[in-house]
Amino acid sequence: MMRLLELFAAAVLALPATATQAAEPCTLVFGQGRNPPQQGGPDWDELNQRFSTAVANALDGVGRRIVPMTASSVQIDPEAAGVALLQEADRLRCATLAETAVFADEHDTLVLRLRVYPLLPALGEGGSIVGLRIGTPLFTTQRDLGLNALPRLKPELVGQQMAAEYLQHDRR
Repeated sequence: MMRLLELFAAAVLALPATATQAAEPCTLVFGQGRNPPQQGGPDWDELNQRFSTAVANALDGVGRRIVPMTASSVQIDPEAAGVALLQEADRLRCATLAETAVFADEHDTLVLRLRVYPLLPALGEGGSIVGLRIGTPLFTTQRDLGLNALPRLKPELVGQQMAAEYLQHDRR
């Protein structure tokens, strides 16, 4: 009986922390591949996943409420994916979007980027809030490397480093 009371007391004491955590706005960490798969080429989706996970883990490690999401570079409908992303952020009460990306640009530069945006209310007719929209970037950090760096790339380390740069900028 005493053990049951101890468990009940522990559960009751945990409720305020859980309620506070749920009330805290989250950061949605979203990574999406840009380069389609190529025979014999790098696995861009895996690189993006590893980079995005490192950013999410670094932000989570300092007590931020994080929701990680990634999408494949072969996403059939990017616009629908964007709408779904904003709906999920709204449902989870996220106030921030951290967008991660690892890709090769049109100049064959290997780009690793972290951009952080506010998620703002989207207004419908009559001024009612109908969802979220992405605001102007609050923070951007990027590494541009030669493609020859790809075999040595450790996206986990770069993701941790770039997340630390963001945390220096946003000292909540």
